[in-house]
Amino acid sequence: MRAPLSVVVPTKDRPGLLASCLAALRADLGPADELIVVDSGSAEPGSIAKVADEAGARLIRSDLPGASLARNLGWRAASHELVGFVDDDVRVHRGWADAIVAGFEADGTVEFVTGGVVVPVGQEAAERPVAISSKTVRTRLGPDTQGDLGASANLAVRRRALSDVGGFDERLGPGTWAASAEDLDLFDRLFRLNYLGMFEPRATAEHEQWRSRPQLLSLDWRYGKGMGVRLARLRTWDRPRARRIAKEALVTQGVRSVVQDLRQGYEFGALTVATRTLATVIGMVVGAARRATS
Repeated sequence: MRAPLSVVVPTKDRPGLLASCLAALRADLGPADELIVVDSGSAEPGSIAKVADEAGARLIRSDLPGASLARNLGWRAASHELVGFVDDDVRVHRGWADAIVAGFEADGTVEFVTGGVVVPVGQEAAERPVAISSKTVRTRLGPDTQGDLGASANLAVRRRALSDVGGFDERLGPGTWAASAEDLDLFDRLFRLNYLGMFEPRATAEHEQWRSRPQLLSLDWRYGKGMGVRLARLRTWDRPRARRIAKEALVTQGVRSVVQDLRQGYEFGALTVATRTLATVIGMVVGAARRATS
């Protein structure tokens, strides 16, 4: 019998997406597991409460918005040592909970586990898939890991590790100026304490691709700002790693991707990447200025 799991789902004004998310989780979780919904300042909290109640989830209401705040409220109220985080536009596949716990049990030194995220069947033609994991094999995650580390859309962390780093930084993520990178910043701070992670591809979930072109452009702007602030922070204690990630974000996934998209005639792709790259630079400047004055 596996260890029990508490799962936290932050949400705001998306009862339809939340209902599908909770249905998938409820079908996969066992009787000893716990399902927690944190309403992050919804304009109509009654609709969120109704969805949570129908799924048999425990509801926590926050009057203040912010995904990081919501996740922190969730894990601090959780009953179990292993705490999962799933976004409300994500649907876990069957076997997800078992695979998440197996990721911890495969290596006793692991403090967090990220899972695979795929495009739902029927949405393969999505113009620019959002929050999709690139890794396909089980991988130990540490400060030297290259590329994708996973994301808070499909994540589990030991409660003690969350406590040691103070949880998610509430100045990052949706609902803040930085608007993203709260998960990457969490990984950075876990690595700083020599805590390691595991990418478990069997812990699979699918991410609904619901955004329009304008929404995708706005999302890349937010992704860039968050990445920039994250890099400004990381630079203060791990400058070599910050330089490596900055080069990847600004050059490999930035300028080179813009050039490639333009050569292929994909102007919208070039625009989204250029937007994200510019926002990363702005985020780095703002992040550095905030640290200088704090």
